[in-house]
Amino acid sequence: MILMELVVAIAIFGMVALGLMRALSIGAQTAVVGQLELRMLLRLQSTLTEYSKVQRIEEGGPFNSDPDEFGVFTVTDIVKLDKLENADGQILQDMFHIIVRAEYDNFGTKGEMTADTYRYAKLYQTQTGAPAAPGGQ
Repeated sequence: MILMELVVAIAIFGMVALGLMRALSIGAQTAVVGQLELRMLLRLQSTLTEYSKVQRIEEGGPFNSDPDEFGVFTVTDIVKLDKLENADGQILQDMFHIIVRAEYDNFGTKGEMTADTYRYAKLYQTQTGAPAAPGGQ
């Protein structure tokens, strides 16, 4: 009888241990995915800032970045907009749509995030003109 109780106790302990190991495994996978998603968000911000602040913007793409140590990479497209209107119905000229997509592939688990912005082509271009008059006149 004692042997039977011992076998039942070991079986119960084994099932509890198996459930605990499964929970720890799921927790570890969730932590890895969370870290990858944070890395994608940071790469999106960085790439979007980089492409939206170039001095001379031109239509093109896709521009692919190299994967980082976590396997996160970005794909950027720049599209010239011809028929973008403001709230008053006026056509906005020299406008570009910048779309950045961050992706990762972690042992078969794929993740993707997208961010975009609009940019006026002449926003960061330096203006040339006549020099200022001496004495501020």
